[in-house]
Formats: sequence, C-alpha cells, structure tokens
Amino acid sequence: MTRLFICCAMLLVSSAVLAQDFRFGFKTGLNFSNIKGEVEKTADAKETLNQNVGFHFGATFVWKATDIMGLRGELMYSQKGTNRGFEGQSYYTFTTSNNEKYLTTGIRKQELNVSNSYIELPVMGYFKPHSRFEIYGGMSFAVLVNSTAFGNLKFSELIDDARLPVDPNTIAHELDFNYFSDKPGEQTYDNPAKTVRIKNNNVPYPQTAGAYFEFVEDRGKLYNAFDIGVVGGLSVYLSKSLYLSGRINYGLRDVTKTKADVSLASLDDNKAFISRSDDDRNLTIQVSIGFSF
Repeated sequence: MTRLFICCAMLLVSSAVLAQDFRFGFKTGLNFSNIKGEVEKTADAKETLNQNVGFHFGATFVWKATDIMGLRGELMYSQKGTNRGFEGQSYYTFTTSNNEKYLTTGIRKQELNVSNSYIELPVMGYFKPHSRFEIYGGMSFAVLVNSTAFGNLKFSELIDDARLPVDPNTIAHELDFNYFSDKPGEQTYDNPAKTVRIKNNNVPYPQTAGAYFEFVEDRGKLYNAFDIGVVGGLSVYLSKSLYLSGRINYGLRDVTKTKADVSLASLDDNKAFISRSDDDRNLTIQVSIGFSF
C-alpha cells in the first residue's frame, strides 16, 4: 500500500512537470464524516455512530487534456471520524495499585468524539461540459497520520461478580484517547484517587482513561494505517479561478482492526473480550472552496 501511494504521488508530480497545460491551486473546507458499519445492539444495550465535523486543506493539480476533460489530483490533509455512543448493560474492570482486577457489571453510558486525520491523494478524471460546471470522479489513497478521541463515561448500578452492590454504585470519568501512542491499561488518577468499595477493598478509578485502558495485553491499534476510497463530485466556478465544490468519498477498506475492536456489551464465558469482525468504512461528504492559478 505504501509503494502504491508513493507511485501515485510520483506520477502526479511527473505530470506536473511534463504537462503543457497544467494548473495548480489550493482548496479548503469542511468534512461531514461518519464510519458506516454494523453497530452493536442487544436487548439491553445499543451503540450509535453519528456524523462528525472536521476540515480539510491542501494543494490541487489539474492537467487539461482537451477543452472539456482532463485529470485532477490533490494532496490533502483531511479530518474524518465519528461520534460514537454506547448506552446499556456492560462491564467495567477496576485495577488496584497491585494490579489486582475486579470485574463489575452495570449500565454504561459513553460518548466519544473520534477524529482520524489522513494525508490523502485523490486522483480523478473530470468532465467540464460548461465553463461554470465540472463533474469529476476517481480514487482516493489515504495514510492515517493521527488518531484521537475525547469524551466521557458514566457507569451506574455497579455490582461485583458475586452480584453484590459496589459503593458508590455510580462512577464517571473523562476519556482522552490517542490510538497511536496509548498503552494497555493507561489511566491517570486524581490526587488522592477516588475509590469505590468492592469486597471490603477500596479500589481506585481513573480521572482520565486512555484508548486501551480496559485491555490487559496489547491487542494492537484500533484503526488501520491505510484507506482507499472512491470519489465523485461537482464543482461550480464563480470565476475562471474561484470555485465551490461538493463531493462524496466512500472508503473501500475496513478502517478498524478486529482484535482491538471489542464488544462493549458483553464478555465471553471465560470473561475475556469478544472481538468484532464487522466491516467499518469511512463515508465523508466534503464541501470546499478552491482557487486555481
């Protein structure tokens, strides 16, 4: 995938050098994005994936083959993601300073704003039936350069594995995720740490939790490093150089890795994580303003 991305970039640069009718420019705008896939849903819990808003900017390159058609390429920084929610029956594992584990169950309410930043190289053909309108379509190749999320978690009606109540039976803390750098079990605590009473032990819980705070072992990163998508859109020229553009970019690859994508609703019979093998794909609507020289 890396070689393909490099080859496409070299082809675009070569075209810029050799083309006799070549124009370059820049564009910026908003991304209205989501991750489309199978959401987790049981009788007692439901996951939601809702639209997120990001931005994009970068350079544009156009090679004019004839008066009405040619090739368009771009090199863009582009933010995508989703607003991921979960509410319902779930589990929560508390960890002591001696690395002892206490498994509890209860009602999880979690809100998470996910932002994945890509360097994208769309390569498209265009057709311009009128000086004011342009239709284009092609492929987009993307490399993930940053992956973060922030939000909060509230857990209520807590009971331990013997079905005895936890005191207090409700906790809440922030979520601050870096999917690239966070380690399994990563958490930060208040000073002194807030605690709950489980089986006559005072057990701390975090002020802020990292992306893999519920993992004991390294299960890899959640999001894949590369994506490929199909692109199609329309540009309206306000002048010879200034234009407005709208497009759809639909990903063709699963953006999540199965081992790190685990069920929040339940564990297996051995109290281990259940990996989800669903197919999650980026879907982005882009609205841009651009200028070509």
